[in-house]
Amino acid sequence: MRIRLPNDFYPRPYQADLMRYFDRGGKRAVAVWARRTGKDLTALHQLCKMAHERRGAYWHIFPTFEQGRKAIWEGFRDDGQRIIDNVFPESIVKSRDNQQMRLEFKCGSIYRIIGSDKIEVVGAGPVGVIFSEYSVAKPKAWDLIAPMLHQNGGWVAFIYTPRGNNHGKKLYDLAKTLPDWFCDLKTLPDTGAYDFERTMAEERAMGRPEALIRQEYLCDWTAANVGAVFGDLIEALEKRGGIAAFDHPLDGVFTSWDLGISDATAIWWWRLNDGAVDVIDHYEATGKPLSHFFDVVDGRAYDYVKHWLPHDARARSLQTGVSVVEQAAGHWPSMVAITPPMTLPDSIEAGRWLLQQPMRIHKRCEDGLEALKAYHYAYDDDRKVLSTKPEHDWSSHSADAFRYLASAVRHSDIMTRKETKKEVPPVRGLNSFKLDELFEDRERERRAW
Repeated sequence: MRIRLPNDFYPRPYQADLMRYFDRGGKRAVAVWARRTGKDLTALHQLCKMAHERRGAYWHIFPTFEQGRKAIWEGFRDDGQRIIDNVFPESIVKSRDNQQMRLEFKCGSIYRIIGSDKIEVVGAGPVGVIFSEYSVAKPKAWDLIAPMLHQNGGWVAFIYTPRGNNHGKKLYDLAKTLPDWFCDLKTLPDTGAYDFERTMAEERAMGRPEALIRQEYLCDWTAANVGAVFGDLIEALEKRGGIAAFDHPLDGVFTSWDLGISDATAIWWWRLNDGAVDVIDHYEATGKPLSHFFDVVDGRAYDYVKHWLPHDARARSLQTGVSVVEQAAGHWPSMVAITPPMTLPDSIEAGRWLLQQPMRIHKRCEDGLEALKAYHYAYDDDRKVLSTKPEHDWSSHSADAFRYLASAVRHSDIMTRKETKKEVPPVRGLNSFKLDELFEDRERERRAW
C-alpha cells in the first residue's frame, strides 16, 4: 500500500505514468516535457512519497543553487501557494534551513536543493535525486552521483526541456534504448496542460524567438540554443572534423586559466601547429587550493612554454598578502604571464574568431566542450531581449578560460617573437647589497605584475 501524504496533488495521466514507474520500483527516468507542464511538481510529490518509504538523503539538483532557490524554494504555484509548502506541509517537516535550502522530515529523511556546479561527494550519498533542467546543468554532476546510486540502489529522475543537440539529447537517446528506463517526451499539444494555439499566438506576438518557442513548447531538439555564445561554432567545428582524437607533440604547450575562489578554476592546454591552434587538454575543479592546480599542470606530460593567467591573478590574498601570479611565478620562474587585456565583448569575439580558424580540439576536452556549448546570454522574458552579458553559471569558468586563450592567440606575436639577448650584469656578493636596495628591487618586481 502506497503512502498518502497531506497535500492536494492530483496528477494528469502523463504525470501519473512517471509516478507509477517509480511506485513499481523503477530507478531511472527521463521526462522531456514542455514548459509549464508540471515537471518539478510531479517529481517533488513523488520524492516526498519515497522519502517516507525509505529514510535517506534526497537531492534536488538545479543548474545552479540560485536557480533552485528561485524555482522551488521561493517559487509559487498558479494558485498563489508556495511550492515548497504545498509539497512539504508543516505537518511532515521537523526542521527547515532557509539559507541552505534544506528540510528534515519527521520521518528522518532529508531533502535539499543543490547546484550542479558545486556537487560535493563526501560522506553518505543520496538515495533519490531529481535533476531539474538537466539539459542546461553541468553534465559532470551525474558522473559523480551515478556510482553512489548504483551502490545504494537509489533512483534518479531527469526532467527538462531540450537545449539543442547537447548532453540532454544524448541522455534521451540513450534512455530510449534501455528497457529498464522510463523515457517520455511530451510536447504541449501532447499534454493538453493549457491551450496550445493561444499560447503560441501570444508568445509570437510578444516577440519570443521562434527557436525558443520550438524548444520549450514543442520539445524540438533541432532548434538553435537561443543566446548561445559559441554553440553554433562548436557545432560547425565538429562537422568539419575539428573535434577529434589526434596525435600531437608534447612540447611547445601553453595553458590558459580562469581562476575561482568560491567558484571553479578552469584550465585549457594548447599549442601552435603551423600557424593553427590545437587545444589538447582541459581541467576544471571547485574548492581546491592553488597548489592542487599546480600539481595537475605538473602532472601532465607536457613541456611548457608559458602559463597565461587572467588579470585578477594580480590581486593579493588578504590572508597571505601574495597574489596568484606571484605564487605561479615562484613555481614556474620566467614562464608566467598575464593574458593581454581585452573587453568582454572583444574577448568573446576573439573566441568566435578562433573557432572559425583551422583549429582542432581534442576529444579528451569533452567537459570543456560541453561548457562552450552551454555558455549563453540569458533571455529576459519581461523585456523580450537577450542580456548583454553571458549568464554566470557552471559553464562560465571554462568558457572564460577559453576567451582568455583566444585573447592570447590574437596576440601571438607575444608568444613567438624572439627574445633579445640582454647583457648579464656582474654577480654581486650577498654582503654588497644594502637593505634599501633589496626593498626597491622587490617593489619593482611587484609593479611588473
